[in-house]
Amino acid sequence: MPKIVDHDERRAHIVEALMRLIVRDGFERATMREIAAEAGYAHGAIARYFPDKQSVLTAAFQRLHTQANERILAGVEGLRGLDALREMCLEILPFGEAGPRYAKVVLAFWDHAAQDREIWEIHREHNLRWRELMQRFLGEAREDGELAPEIDIATAVNEVSARNAGWQMIAVLMPAEAGDLHLDQGLDALLDRFRARP
Repeated sequence: MPKIVDHDERRAHIVEALMRLIVRDGFERATMREIAAEAGYAHGAIARYFPDKQSVLTAAFQRLHTQANERILAGVEGLRGLDALREMCLEILPFGEAGPRYAKVVLAFWDHAAQDREIWEIHREHNLRWRELMQRFLGEAREDGELAPEIDIATAVNEVSARNAGWQMIAVLMPAEAGDLHLDQGLDALLDRFRARP
């Protein structure tokens, strides 16, 4: 009886292999041959799933965002306002031992998003969703009286987005300055500025 192949599982395995290569060697050095070797497949075998490196990168970018979205939605369940916004940021920021490695993949994607329209569109779509969530949580904070009256929600969304992006870069370029304690303190300081005073 022929072996049943789970094609989605194989695609996911190849995508994970690319992400490991980006962390170790950078995206530019990850050839299709190296991706295949990292995934444990023959070079020609991955062409059935991805015609070129760009298509693997696009799939990896989608997967990274999908995983982050799933973590965010699970993390904010039952929360609202600034508590929900904090939990969302905890899922986005490069916490833990894997955080700087994850951030390195994110930065590689940003570099390609700046040059590739398809990846730029994927990035924009996902980030607009995140911004809508941030706006919702800040709106809830205003409804609940926990947001300071002088805080403009659109400006606050921009600031949270920029801070989250900045921490990704710091985690890669200055990892000693982006440990969990630094991230936690920075996030709390930012959200404290938004909070209404008694």
